[in-house]
Amino acid sequence: MSAAPSPLLGLRMSNFPRTPAAVSDRCGNTDRVKAMLNQSESTYRCNDYIRRRSRKDKSGCHATVGEGASDSGCPELSVEQEQLDTVCREKMCEWSYRVCDHFQTGREIVAVSFSLLDRFVDKCSCERSAFKLAAMTTLYMANKIYGGPQAISIGALAELSRGEFEPSHISEMEVIILKTLEWRLHPPTVQCFIDAFFHYLSLPSHGAWSVAIYERATFFAELAVYDYAFVPKRKSLIALGCLMNAMEGMDNSLSAEQQRGFVDAVNATFDLEFTTDSIESVRNRLWYVYSMSAQYKEDDAVAGAEPGDVVKKSVSQRTYGVSSTAATDLSSSPSTSPVSVAAASGPHHIAS
Repeated sequence: MSAAPSPLLGLRMSNFPRTPAAVSDRCGNTDRVKAMLNQSESTYRCNDYIRRRSRKDKSGCHATVGEGASDSGCPELSVEQEQLDTVCREKMCEWSYRVCDHFQTGREIVAVSFSLLDRFVDKCSCERSAFKLAAMTTLYMANKIYGGPQAISIGALAELSRGEFEPSHISEMEVIILKTLEWRLHPPTVQCFIDAFFHYLSLPSHGAWSVAIYERATFFAELAVYDYAFVPKRKSLIALGCLMNAMEGMDNSLSAEQQRGFVDAVNATFDLEFTTDSIESVRNRLWYVYSMSAQYKEDDAVAGAEPGDVVKKSVSQRTYGVSSTAATDLSSSPSTSPVSVAAASGPHHIAS
């Protein structure tokens, strides 16, 4: 029997248990979620900036973060520098999760950080080194706003860069990001929508099964942050996909009719029109990213499956639109200790 290949993404489910919060006021919750939906699809929406920029690169130069400054406040850099790609983003995302786990801060900070980062890069192009600095800076910013008592200091992040960046560089980038985003720093995350939609499932309020589904849905939300394909997708739609995938394969899974009832209830309550096809597309992609993770490898071993087999029956039956780069160029980083950003860049150096 040949050895199973190493996971491409070293992310596992968090060891810190989390349970869904109780909802005492359904009407108030509905109004809050509708406000979140409006913000998510307007103020905090992000476009497919990598595809758009790759088209622009073929036609001419454009402003990028680096040296100099434009009238808009977004610094400029010559186009000869290495351009950003999805591999850079994936590696910085995994590194961010490792830093949060080491400092024992909530992983949702990474979702906030990458909302800031993606919207910033959507407006100001970055070459790889500048993107790395921006990613470190948004992690610092998100932790300042939402972090726990053990904050990730600006000095600690600078130290992890192994001399590439000073605290002053992070401070300067923070000002640039704040101005570019016009101080819009409170994005509704996929986790926010999971918390809102979870209570429309026909589940007991408490108990191991309910908690297991919630924790698995949360892990799928963490995986979604890692995958650039989800950047332009609606966060509410991703949340539905996370919840549906979390239920699949459980011993007490909801029936197909109950799952349809759940989607219908969410659509009706929040004036949404999510179709089966749109949800299935998101679910397929989430299963693919899960199949690359260290968590999948552990689940596979626990289930006693043959190496290479997929624990969840639906994974092997689904079709994914995945680039060969994403499938072959990532490396595993199972340790929870934060490493330097330079080391995290692996064979595709984010540093200039």
